Amino acid sequence: MTLSMTDQEFVRLNKDSIQRLIELRADEPAKNRNTPKRRRIQRWPFPGPVQLWFHDSTGEETQIIGTCHNLNENGIGLFCERAFDIGRQLPVAIHQPEATYHGDCVVRHCTQSGGEYFLGLEFVDSE
Repeated sequence: MTLSMTDQEFVRLNKDSIQRLIELRADEPAKNRNTPKRRRIQRWPFPGPVQLWFHDSTGEETQIIGTCHNLNENGIGLFCERAFDIGRQLPVAIHQPEATYHGDCVVRHCTQSGGEYFLGLEFVDSE
């Protein structure tokens, strides 16, 4: 999958930009949504492409496209074709029609699911 970057805005990932992104896509306002008792912050279903960069075993920079499953102010859950070690920091870009949201994440969990991996990534707030 190749993504075209024509006249698209680039927005740094932080709590405010993620909240705005969720509000743009949510079927109901975040403040009206019930959060399960065991979660502090609601996860929102959020299908779409997510781009990750990493250095492979030869040191060459590689990129892969994953599929976002859910999103909240603290992180993102996505499916991709590759496993990553817990604690690894990865640059990430969430591609949306109005903008590309970019920043860094830390891998918090990685679970094999069939032929793919489900990653739980925590955003590293740069502010």
